[in-house]
Amino acid sequence: MNERQNQNPAEAGRRTEHKSRIRPLGAEIPDDVFLPFLDLCFNWSMDKPRVEIDELLERDDAAFYFKDWGRNGDIAVAAYATDLSATDTTGAGSAAGSEPEIVGLAWLRLAGFEAVIDRSATDADDGTAVEAGPHFTGYGWVAADIPELSLAVLPDHQSQGLGGMLLDVVCTLAKMSGFPAVSLSVEDGNGAARLYHDRGFVAVGRNGDSDILVRKLT
Repeated sequence: MNERQNQNPAEAGRRTEHKSRIRPLGAEIPDDVFLPFLDLCFNWSMDKPRVEIDELLERDDAAFYFKDWGRNGDIAVAAYATDLSATDTTGAGSAAGSEPEIVGLAWLRLAGFEAVIDRSATDADDGTAVEAGPHFTGYGWVAADIPELSLAVLPDHQSQGLGGMLLDVVCTLAKMSGFPAVSLSVEDGNGAARLYHDRGFVAVGRNGDSDILVRKLT
């Protein structure tokens, strides 16, 4: 019997409440929506030098994950701080002019065509760390038709099951969009690896000090 089959009423109620806080986002997402979550993705470890947001804005590897959002294949799902069934994103049911706070984000992006061509021509597939540059394909790149996943939840809202639900929803949307799989990169020592393995991701290679994981959708 798996965890979901063995849920008690309180757990089932919590999942229902979380579902009401999760919504897909549209094609026009301002850069500043991504930045708190990109910050968490790059700075997950307290044992490594911090990359400040100002630096992230200038780095090709960071820009790959959010710049010019709305390209073909881009998919994003947000978890909000409050139940969206009691309000809406136009401010109805909330303070005038306010919008629900996004506390978790999962998003998918394909590598650009030129970057894929360059990568295919030079990739030795030996686990060597991928270098950032204008034709960067992403740290978890596997194939041209497989988007890479990024996911983060703000610290005050972690350990509530939001990450797993965001992951489930974004993978469902990816399957509905016709993608055969999604990929990601998780560094050694990152506890998020357990969530991904529990959700069906398997290691298919290495990129420097990170595992490249893939979850098949077909």
